[in-house]
Amino acid sequence: MKNLCIGCGVALLLALAVPVLAQSSTATGVNREFNPAISVNALLLGRVADQSTERAVNGADLQEAEVQFTSIVDPYWKANLIFAIHPKHAHDHDGDPDDAHEAGGYSGHVEVVYVDGQELPAGLGMRLGKDFLPFGKHVPLHTHQFPFVDAPLAVRTFLGSHGLTETGVRLAHGLPLPWYCDLEGYAVDGKAGIFAAESRDAVFGARLINLFDLTDDATLEVSGSWLRGPMAHDYLMLHPEDPLTGDLQVWGADMTWKWVSSTSTHGPAMTLTGEVILPQPDQGAENPSGWYAIAQYRFQRNWWLGLGTGAMDRDLPHDPDHADEEHHAGLWHWQKASEYKANLTWVPSEFSALRLEVAHFKDGVGDADDTLVSLQFNFTIGSHPAHLY
Repeated sequence: MKNLCIGCGVALLLALAVPVLAQSSTATGVNREFNPAISVNALLLGRVADQSTERAVNGADLQEAEVQFTSIVDPYWKANLIFAIHPKHAHDHDGDPDDAHEAGGYSGHVEVVYVDGQELPAGLGMRLGKDFLPFGKHVPLHTHQFPFVDAPLAVRTFLGSHGLTETGVRLAHGLPLPWYCDLEGYAVDGKAGIFAAESRDAVFGARLINLFDLTDDATLEVSGSWLRGPMAHDYLMLHPEDPLTGDLQVWGADMTWKWVSSTSTHGPAMTLTGEVILPQPDQGAENPSGWYAIAQYRFQRNWWLGLGTGAMDRDLPHDPDHADEEHHAGLWHWQKASEYKANLTWVPSEFSALRLEVAHFKDGVGDADDTLVSLQFNFTIGSHPAHLY
């Protein structure tokens, strides 16, 4: 009987000690309070093209999936890591770009990994690591945040079709003005597709954001962007022969007007965005330029209507040896083109969205017009940070 009482007492002490041990075992990672917030986002896409026979725009596939980890490191740093999975791009294969889609191949990479400095002096903001460059309104967006299925033609052509992510340091500071004004500057390694990855020269850039409160319901943002770095040897060239040299400089200006009804929760809302992109390469294209304009309107609690247009011009020197190829260029390979888009999106919650979209592309040089019809399903599970304003 005595042994039974002692055994029961020991068991009770152990039961009481387990929660205490779990709370204090931070060195072993047992404490769940220190686990990062984890979320998964996936985009499922089905589409068909009127003219193009490329597998990438005819059929159904996973457009992209992201696994995100976010956590406070300590009182000085906050960390974010995103691992992305997508169908293999053309540069992932030595052969035909469509091989990846025909074989159902996928590739994964670390899309974003950075830490943000906390409580820095003089209101300074600092980000160390790999992230989307703060150029314009569209480049910083992840794929599931796009207002349309694809990025605007001007963004795809001049700033890369697979995201402008770089590793380096970014500093930001609010300027003492009567309105919200933020100045960002960065220095990064320059490994994105528009830069010469083998160059030892860094890429530098800046962005100035001005945000004005017009009314209780509306805001206006007027901002400018700039970057400079070693230019990719085939930047904008459709038929590269001799490698290009020199630097690439890109200027951009954007404006966004937002209105949300202050009298009705999930009531009417509208966003108008326009952006101009002006690359200045040392060689190759002469005076390339591009722009886009987007309108989004919430007409019912869970329904959005989107309209978009834009254009781009590589402004390449005349090449008589490839005149016929340019006249019959395929999807995304135009020398000069314009776009017209419309979509209808049902957003039952912040965790899912279903989008039907029609996009028409007009070839400005030849006869390679095309139309894409897309159906996209977007869903998120887990805790995820807020999107950019």
